[in-house]
Amino acid sequence: MRSLTLVVLGAGLTLIAASALARPSEEEIARLGGEELTPVGAERAGNAQGTIPDWTGGVTEPPAGWEPGMRRIDLFKDDRILFSIDTDNVDQHADKLSPGQIELIKTYDGYRMDVYPTQRSCAYPESDYEQVKVNARVARVDDECYVQEGLSSPLFPFPANGCEVITNGKLSVFNGLIAYDRMEATLVPTRSGRFVPSRRQQKFFFTNRDPNVESFADLNGIWTKSLSHTVGPPKKAGEMTLVHAQASGHLRAWTYNPGQRRVRRAPNFEYDNPVPGWQNLVTIDQVNGYVGAADRYNWKLVGKQELYVPYNSEKFVDPNLKYEELVQARYPNRAAMRYELHRVWVVEGTLRERKRHVMPRRVFYIDEDSWLIVVVDAYDRRGSLWRVQESLPQVIYEIPSCVSNGTIYYDLVAGRYVVSPAMNEELEADYLAGHTGRVSDTGFAPDDMRKTGRR
Repeated sequence: MRSLTLVVLGAGLTLIAASALARPSEEEIARLGGEELTPVGAERAGNAQGTIPDWTGGVTEPPAGWEPGMRRIDLFKDDRILFSIDTDNVDQHADKLSPGQIELIKTYDGYRMDVYPTQRSCAYPESDYEQVKVNARVARVDDECYVQEGLSSPLFPFPANGCEVITNGKLSVFNGLIAYDRMEATLVPTRSGRFVPSRRQQKFFFTNRDPNVESFADLNGIWTKSLSHTVGPPKKAGEMTLVHAQASGHLRAWTYNPGQRRVRRAPNFEYDNPVPGWQNLVTIDQVNGYVGAADRYNWKLVGKQELYVPYNSEKFVDPNLKYEELVQARYPNRAAMRYELHRVWVVEGTLRERKRHVMPRRVFYIDEDSWLIVVVDAYDRRGSLWRVQESLPQVIYEIPSCVSNGTIYYDLVAGRYVVSPAMNEELEADYLAGHTGRVSDTGFAPDDMRKTGRR
């Protein structure tokens, strides 16, 4: 296997040699938001080559004339492609690609990666920056990588080990949001490219960012709540799934079947169980990069690397790009993808003794500016590369935030892929639903599903 070319950067790895139980000093915490570090612990300076610029604060407000409810504006639409990576030059760029990305290029005819200028656009609300300092003082995980203290994300701006980095990654999918309400679709094309969109209304409430929650104890054991209500295709319409992500990381889920008018507990809704309806191409804990408990793996912090990753992915969700134009037989329309060079944390998960998982080894690449999981390579029991996924960071300037607004899941053995969520043909999402009170911490109980299902 190709060895990683790591760019090990002192400011980001200051505490790796220290004990996992050590707390950063007040002097170290004071560096957050200073000349060296961004408020969430990324390195403010760009690289020596100038191909990664300095972080200057990110995008903190909407463009002139834009208002909530309007279609989003691509802030970087005038950027030109610097170069493309394909089978002709992939080896020249191998030190800035994951093994999975290389395999996709070499396996699929016509697959390419268009590289654009790097825009360090990600920012958080000021209140989150203050919480990061609090987290640096109090956040902790136990030996099974269960969170024991802290709120919001990142919990660990000075990560000391792989568990702390993967925890930051899996809790950062929707940075800065209190709640959202949106329509979205899952696209599962056949090998020939045929598909029927599965459409749903998705509501999410982030208990960990509820203004009324002031401590880890106030969570009452629940980190987030989500309710998914299927609206199509017709034979699935009315089905609902409710998920409570526990503060520990475990998932509790319930389903509602409109034909039976019954709510049932879904006891196997986590780890490597297949996502229902996704044709065994994705496990539940692959969703959004990684979701659920992290206790089945040993987590090794490999270091940092410069990597070409999806970023500022407005083109992929462009409403002028219909699903039938987005979806191709083996991979999505390459012209819809934007890649940039960013520094990422590299974390390797290997299966713990006496634990089981269909993917015994996984390598995660996590963007330093947003803590979003952007690329994942997963290996089967024989050690062969099996699944590759790329998540699509998008600027949500009204928060401000960068969120993971879609993931492409490739199964190299099946020769197929899944896109979820896709939102090109849906109404514009409401990411201020929690700020305005349109979505609150109500309506996310099993009994609420029964009441809704009767209507």
